[in-house]
Amino acid sequence: MSAPVPIIGQVFGHYRLVEQIGAGGMGVVYRAFDEQLQRDVALKILPHGLFADAASRDRFRREALAVGKLNHPNIAMAFDFGESGGVDYLVTEYISGINLDEKIGKQPLPLKAVLDLGIQLMSGLEAAHRAGVIHRDLKPGNIRINRDGQLKVLDFGLAKMTGPIDDNAQTENLAAEDSVSGTLPYMSPELLRAEPADARADIWAAGAVLYEMASGKRAFPDKQPSLIIDTILHYDPVRPTLINQLITPQLEAVILKALDRDPDRRYQSARELRVDLQRLLTGGEVATDTVRHSQIKSVAARSDRLTMMLGLVAVLLGGLSIGLFLKHVPHALSSSEQKIMAVLPIETLGHDPDTNALGLGLTETLTAKLVQASGSDSVQVVSPRDLRDQSVKTAEDARREFGTDLVLESSLQRSGDQIRINCYLVDSRTHRQVAARSIEMNASDSFALQDQVVNAVLDMLPGNVKASQRRALAARHDTQPAAYEAYIRGRGYLQEYEKPENITNAIREFEEALKIDPRFAAAYAGIGEANWIGFQQVMKGGDWIGKASRACQQALSLDPQLVEGHVCLGNVMIGTGKYAEAVQEFQRAVASDGESEEALHGLADAYTSLGNFAEAEQTYKKVIALRPNYWGSYHWMGLFYFSRAQYADAIAMFQKTTQLAPDNYRGYLTLGGAYDAVGRYPDALNAFQRSISLRPNQDAYNNLGYTYILMHRYADAITALQAAMKINDSDWPIWGNLGDALYWSPERRSEAATYYQRAIAIASAAVKTNPKDSQALAYLGNYYAMLGDKEQAFASIRRALEIAPNDGETLCRAAVVYNHFGEAKQALTYLMNAVNVGYSRAFIRDTPDFASLQQSAQFQALVKTNP
Repeated sequence: MSAPVPIIGQVFGHYRLVEQIGAGGMGVVYRAFDEQLQRDVALKILPHGLFADAASRDRFRREALAVGKLNHPNIAMAFDFGESGGVDYLVTEYISGINLDEKIGKQPLPLKAVLDLGIQLMSGLEAAHRAGVIHRDLKPGNIRINRDGQLKVLDFGLAKMTGPIDDNAQTENLAAEDSVSGTLPYMSPELLRAEPADARADIWAAGAVLYEMASGKRAFPDKQPSLIIDTILHYDPVRPTLINQLITPQLEAVILKALDRDPDRRYQSARELRVDLQRLLTGGEVATDTVRHSQIKSVAARSDRLTMMLGLVAVLLGGLSIGLFLKHVPHALSSSEQKIMAVLPIETLGHDPDTNALGLGLTETLTAKLVQASGSDSVQVVSPRDLRDQSVKTAEDARREFGTDLVLESSLQRSGDQIRINCYLVDSRTHRQVAARSIEMNASDSFALQDQVVNAVLDMLPGNVKASQRRALAARHDTQPAAYEAYIRGRGYLQEYEKPENITNAIREFEEALKIDPRFAAAYAGIGEANWIGFQQVMKGGDWIGKASRACQQALSLDPQLVEGHVCLGNVMIGTGKYAEAVQEFQRAVASDGESEEALHGLADAYTSLGNFAEAEQTYKKVIALRPNYWGSYHWMGLFYFSRAQYADAIAMFQKTTQLAPDNYRGYLTLGGAYDAVGRYPDALNAFQRSISLRPNQDAYNNLGYTYILMHRYADAITALQAAMKINDSDWPIWGNLGDALYWSPERRSEAATYYQRAIAIASAAVKTNPKDSQALAYLGNYYAMLGDKEQAFASIRRALEIAPNDGETLCRAAVVYNHFGEAKQALTYLMNAVNVGYSRAFIRDTPDFASLQQSAQFQALVKTNP
């Protein structure tokens, strides 16, 4: 006997039906009124036939109760579950607004809305998966947007419980007989094949939802079920950029990775997908690190002197933005027999911070071992810090940023005393898996774990590593396994040092290692590095420098040959202005390990800080000799030459970087900037255009526009700068450069004021955030001068000169301001000072602001030669 059909006004428990608001295979949904709590709720009437047997009903009750425990702002909260008159019902919060399918209609959503809603969707899924709940019926019709724009995931009627995440929720598969569930166009291939499936089935459905939001069309739009199934199982969807040209390549890559038919090549967790969407929303995919006209990111373990050197490079580049890597820049290899590989951070399946830190620490040690093994140059490995600094999280990112051929993707899961690591070698051009290995063992032996992971990865790589080399890569058993594991976790926490709590967490782990083994020298060095990073990041409160120094000295008292101890102490010495002592520490580090790039780069920096440029140059040459196919070595030597105004040498180094990394758009930015500094504008244009062809980016367009200004081709400059502004309209240098291009176009000069005013507004905000931003202050003076505001112009430029009296760019902007108001003599004095600190004579010669000085004998002498 079937249960009676519900009618409006009927009461279930203390819920009175008001109106029907939805229906589906799992039941009918009503808006109901909770007569006890006086509020609207959503009440789903579950068809009696679905629960004919007691076992099925009990299973559903357990799952409904589990879903009721989900408490997340992006999941519709479950309030009650009950039975009335033989009818099961489920009560959830009532959400006013519209369903996502209604919001989409047939039109794509704005990209910002796609990213915002996608992030909310993945946040909800992340919470569900963490609780061991897999939705299995994710689709636009089960996603609701309230009036405030908040997304809520609805209808967990087909959800499957896999147990809490700490009990293997991410990898415990659904039973095959339970897996054919969902709505056809949003069902993953593994669900359609009735194969065991896990939370990655929801990732696939989320990819289909993202596709639909971005394009306005379903990823698999066929009408006939048989055609939909065949397409999902055997074909990739039409690239969304072919449907909506406003979709960025980065967003397309994210969507298509989520929709990969192979679960192992798909995003492995909702968190991973959410992080990529957040990065796109905040502009992280640009990651340009420009020197002029944008702020340089601070990087831990970078000395103040290095910051000054990079600032000098900015001075020399004048009106250009040029991509810089603030750590050891990775390379790419030109030979077909040589490969460049990025080791992506190990993804931890679970949300335990210590396990995540273990994975990141293993990533660092694994990468270091692979660098040691790459002496044959069959494979060259990108530093994990470089990947982190450039926000590289995917194969696509690695390929775009560093021109990689291969990426290593890994996942780690820990359950009690057992640990499992899956490693996948992926071709970053095709995104296809090349090889895979799995390691499962007892987690108590951290040395054996490290060695097994290293050997498993070496087995997958091209080229052979001899047995003797493998033995040399084995972990040093110089402490107890438990202490070493704590040390690795500490190293892992330092990989995410930008979170202040992780510096504390790292120190805690290193101290734990010392409780187990009080003579573990590397743990003391870890404490020293953590405190040094703390000083760099926090720079206030506490005895960061003192603690760093004491810990490093303690490490060296236990092991005088410890490279990490000498490097740590060398960084502290540079940070406190003790450059001669820093040289000694880095020399000792190199004596202990002549192949340590960290030690060699530190030594070069220390020599530069001391003013011993000849020794600095020789040290950079040693880095190149150590890894002759490592393009980052040439890049850093090029920056060194640039800082010395040795432009011809710098160009040679930057040309080498582009030869070794022909697919890296950043290399051409650097080369173009060097060409500009010597007035080789056609070559500079070619370099910037090559950068744009590899990846349209604001820096290349901005540099292109500035070069056209120097060439007095203002119409071309306007076109290039407008293209830059389409990519990023919140960068004051682009607004200012566009103002210049318009100002020097006589027929369009009246338009320039609007752009200068906008540049002033944005730059003023930057100065408010950082009152010592001399570059922003200098250009504020420049822009005020162009607007004829003499008082503000001189006030700004004087503040800039007080902060950076020997900064070439500031001196040049001062010359612009004084010359604009008719004080030519003072302008020439500032230009002479700029040349004396290494500012490009070509920039001075061709800057249109100095046209009135061209007939001056002093000016002609100033720009006559270009070192």
